[in-house]
Amino acid sequence: MTHPHPTHPQPAPPQPTHPVDPRPLIRIATAGSVDDGKSTFLGRLLYEGNAILDDQWTAVQRASAATGEADVNLALLTDGLRAEREQKITIDVAYRHFATARRRYLLADTPGHAQYTRNMMTGASTAEVAILLVDAERGPTPQTRRHAFIVSLLRVPHVIIAVNKMDRVGYAEPAYDALVRQLRTDLARLEFADLRFIPISALVGDNVSRRSAAMPWYPGPSVLETLDSLEVETRRTPVELRFPVQLAVRPSADFRAYAGTVVSGQVSVGDPVRIQPGPRVTTVTEIWAGPDRIPTASVGEAVLLRLADDLDIARGDVIVRTGNPSPETDAFEGTVCVMHETGLAAGDAVQVQIGRQEVAGQITDIRYEINAETFHRADAARLPLNALARVAVRLSRPVALDRYEHNRDTGAFLLVDPVRHHGLAAGVVTHLRTDLPPADAVPTQSRPAPSRPAPVFWLTGLSGAGKSTLAESVATRLRSNGQQAGATGRSVVILDGDAVRRGVNRDLGYSAEARTENVRRIAEIARLLSDQGHIVLCSVISPLAAQRESAREIIGSAFHEIAIVCDLATLRQRDPKGLYARADRGEIAEFTGVSSPYEPPSNPDLTIDTSTENLSESIQKIWTWILAKL
Repeated sequence: MTHPHPTHPQPAPPQPTHPVDPRPLIRIATAGSVDDGKSTFLGRLLYEGNAILDDQWTAVQRASAATGEADVNLALLTDGLRAEREQKITIDVAYRHFATARRRYLLADTPGHAQYTRNMMTGASTAEVAILLVDAERGPTPQTRRHAFIVSLLRVPHVIIAVNKMDRVGYAEPAYDALVRQLRTDLARLEFADLRFIPISALVGDNVSRRSAAMPWYPGPSVLETLDSLEVETRRTPVELRFPVQLAVRPSADFRAYAGTVVSGQVSVGDPVRIQPGPRVTTVTEIWAGPDRIPTASVGEAVLLRLADDLDIARGDVIVRTGNPSPETDAFEGTVCVMHETGLAAGDAVQVQIGRQEVAGQITDIRYEINAETFHRADAARLPLNALARVAVRLSRPVALDRYEHNRDTGAFLLVDPVRHHGLAAGVVTHLRTDLPPADAVPTQSRPAPSRPAPVFWLTGLSGAGKSTLAESVATRLRSNGQQAGATGRSVVILDGDAVRRGVNRDLGYSAEARTENVRRIAEIARLLSDQGHIVLCSVISPLAAQRESAREIIGSAFHEIAIVCDLATLRQRDPKGLYARADRGEIAEFTGVSSPYEPPSNPDLTIDTSTENLSESIQKIWTWILAKL
C-alpha cells in the first residue's frame, strides 16, 4: 500500500517570466599555452555569436585603448581579472555563456601555466568537450602535452585541437599537416574517445564560426559547426543507474522518500533496486518531481524516490539497480591533482568525499608522481601544490564507487583535510584495490605505509631479438649478486611470454584483443609479485604502445621499460625457431614484425640493440643500468 503525497499547505511555485529553454547545455573547457590565442578564440566565438552586451563591448574598447592597442582586443572579453588584463595571461577559470539555434554553451577559459594546473583540472572536470589551442607557427609546447594529459585523464568525451594562427603560416596545408602528425606522435600514449583537428585563425575568424575561404584544402566543418553536430548526449553517461541519496525526506509520519539527482542511467516505478554499500534490496514505488508523480526519471533529474520497504538509508548511500551495482571496497588507487599548498604525503589522514559519501581515510602510499609534460613517472616523498600523482587510499569502511573510466560521476573523489576542512586534492579512481587486507586490520591513525614495490623490468621486442636470453642472464646475476645489486632477501621471477601462453594464457589466441588481454594478465601477475617484494623480469613481445602503456598503468612506478632492438634482416638470419621463414611463406598469420605491426617504444627507459652488440655487451649494459636503479 502506498501513501499519498503529503497535502500540508505549501506556497504555489513562482511562475517563470520566461519559458524554460529546451536547448541542451554543453560544457566546454578550453586551454592552451600562453600566447596560443585561446582567450582571443573565445572572444571571437562570443563576438560572432552575438553574446556580448553593449556595456561589455564598451568596457572592452576602453580597456583595449588603455593598454595602447589599436584594435579591440577580443581576449579581454574572457580575461576578467585585473592581473590578467595587465599581464595579458589567463589566471582564473573564466566562465561565459553563448548559444546557437541548436544548443546552449558554457565556456570555461582555463589557465595555461603549470602553476595553475588545479584550475585547469577544475575547468575540465565537468566538460563534455575540450578545445585545445596550438600555435601553428610555434607548434606544441610542454603545456600542450600537460593539457592533453589532463583532458585524457578526465575522460572528456570530445577533444578538438584547434591549430590557431594559420594566417601566420600563410594558410599552408603542409604546415598544418606536419603539425598534426607531430601532435599525433606526441599524444600517442594518451587515450581519447574522439579526437579532431581543425585549422583556424581566431584573430581573423577563419574556421571559428564559419568556414574559411582561405583554406579550401580543409573540407571539414568550423569549430562552431563541429560543436553543434557532436553527439554529446549519447556519450555523456553510462546506462547503469546511480542515484546518490542527498537526504531523507519525511514531512509526516506516513511519508518517507529520498531526495537526490540521477547521475547516470534512469529509474522507473517498479524497478528492483539495491542500496549501497550493503545488500539492502527493495522496489521503487513512486517517483516525485516537484508536485508531480512521474513514471521514470533520467540523467540530471532531481527527484524524490519512494521505496516499498522502510530501510535505514542515509545521505551518501547510492541507489542502484540490483543487476548492475557499483563495486564496494575499502581501498583504491587514484590519480590526483594537489589543490592546496600544504601538499600531500603518505600517511596523511584525509576525509574522502565520493559523490555524497564521506568517509575517513588515509594516504597509504604515493605510487608515483606524473610529469604531465613528458608523461614520465617518478618517486616522490611529498606532493606539492599542482602536482599530479597516483596514490593509494585506504578507507575506514567500504563504500560504493566505480572506476572513473566507467562512470565519471561515481568515480571521482575529493580529499579533504579532516581538521581544517580545506580541499587537499581532487582525483579520479583508476584501480579498485580489492586485494588489500581489511581496513580494520590496523587502526587508521597508526597504520604504516607499505614498503615500496620491487622493480618490474619489462623487456619488449620482436621474436628472436634476445629478450628471454637476456632476462635469464640478468636473473642469474641478480640471484648470485643480490647484495651488490641491493636485492638481498628478494627473489627474482621471470615471466616469459611463451611460457605464460603455454600455461595461464593457453586459452588466448593471437587476435588483437587476445594479445591485449595476454599483456594485461602478465602485467597483473607482475604487479602482485612486485607488491610482495619479488623482482620481476617480463620477457613479452607486447607489440603495441597502448598495451605497454596499460601494463605501466597496472604496475605503477615499479615499471621499467627495456626495448630490445634488432633489425628484421638479422632476425631472419638468426630465426632460431624457424618462425620468420614460416611467416614469409604465409604459414603463420598475424606474425609480429612481418604481417602484424610492432610499435617500437618511443621513449624507453633503456635500449639494447642486439644486432650491433654481442650478448656479453648487452648483459653488461643491462646489469650496469639495473645496479643504478636498485
